[in-house]
Amino acid sequence: MKILKKAMVHALSRESLGKIFQWACGSRYSRKLIRPYIRLYQVNPAEIKHPDQYKSLADFFSRDICPSLRPVDPEKDAVVSPVDGKIADLGFAREDQLILAKNNSYSISQLLGQSAADDFREGYYFNIYLSPKNYHRIHMPFGAKVIKHKIIPGKVFPVNDLGAATIKDLFARNKRTCTFFETPGGLKFALVKVGALGVGQIVSHFTEGQWIDKGAEIGRFEFGSTVILLFQREIFKPVESMLSGQEIKMGQRIGTMIY
Repeated sequence: MKILKKAMVHALSRESLGKIFQWACGSRYSRKLIRPYIRLYQVNPAEIKHPDQYKSLADFFSRDICPSLRPVDPEKDAVVSPVDGKIADLGFAREDQLILAKNNSYSISQLLGQSAADDFREGYYFNIYLSPKNYHRIHMPFGAKVIKHKIIPGKVFPVNDLGAATIKDLFARNKRTCTFFETPGGLKFALVKVGALGVGQIVSHFTEGQWIDKGAEIGRFEFGSTVILLFQREIFKPVESMLSGQEIKMGQRIGTMIY
């Protein structure tokens, strides 16, 4: 059965099928799928004032929402969730290892690249999964300057439970972007946007050297994916109530920076 599931995931992740999927969801005819999509995935109707205003299903998926629906914790030292989603995993890295899914460990150097690994050994991390129902824009978790941004090519395996259970080294094999930030106090953190099945683009709205305020929009996904946050050792204290499997909202406090 596991072999069959693995074969299915590999087949669905073929580049040619991905292009067909992106074309279909971006066509004007896909507008007819928006209302069934809302019902199927139980998208919160209170956040969608005019479902018929979107040009396509892809346009709906990457929709904006009213800022008042996602208040950002205003406390100076508060770190907030960059996205809506479910915490797939969280905790302290053991030396160079992160456990991101189904007890599968990844080295920080695999995920970020060898040159960046030393900054994040034994630091704290969050792995947040965005399901089809979620708001898919990405926001700044803490005010900081972009010090480096890189795009890492790769596959587009699904990042849901099926993909995580069947594909070894999933997050290190999928296409992704890695962005590194530094606060005025010299604290560093990284945000990884991981592509997935159906993700046509990972869009980023910034340049290297730019200062970005907490809560500002920094990018978006086109269809489901994952965001991984990593902090330097001993600079971040998580909110004690944060648990694996918990649903969180963008702007919600997830921890505190320690100076």
